[in-house]
Amino acid sequence: MEKDKFQVLSWDEFYWDIFDLGKKIKKSYQADILIAVARGGWVVGRIISDLLEIDRVASIGVKFYKGINSRNERPVITQPLSIDVKNQKVLIVDDIADTGETVKIVREYVLEGEPKDVKIAVVYLKPWCRVKVDFFIKETDKWVVFPYEQMET
Repeated sequence: MEKDKFQVLSWDEFYWDIFDLGKKIKKSYQADILIAVARGGWVVGRIISDLLEIDRVASIGVKFYKGINSRNERPVITQPLSIDVKNQKVLIVDDIADTGETVKIVREYVLEGEPKDVKIAVVYLKPWCRVKVDFFIKETDKWVVFPYEQMET
């Protein structure tokens, strides 16, 4: 893959993009529960939960990608939620939405728990994403290399 097809993020750039995402969400939505999609959404979830003062935070495990440009046919939930979402306003966060299949399966899973409302926030969005996300900061067609992916790339 050509070098210009990658966007390599520093910790500072990633942090400030998450910070901007938090400000954007805060203007129009206050969640009761934040759900971070493992593993890419963990850092995003930690920072957003602090910025929005959300104490109830959970993680959900989903496996889709096997490597760069290599993924399973469908994402699979590998670690279910450990929190009750019934009648709660839920914010699902992840680092990026590529096809959107990961956040789509998480939203469908969360909706089974009968929440009051569900919103999706990602820091980066691919232009070909087939799922509507409620909040994002930057759109990119590059393969994003996050600062925590040193062993994966």
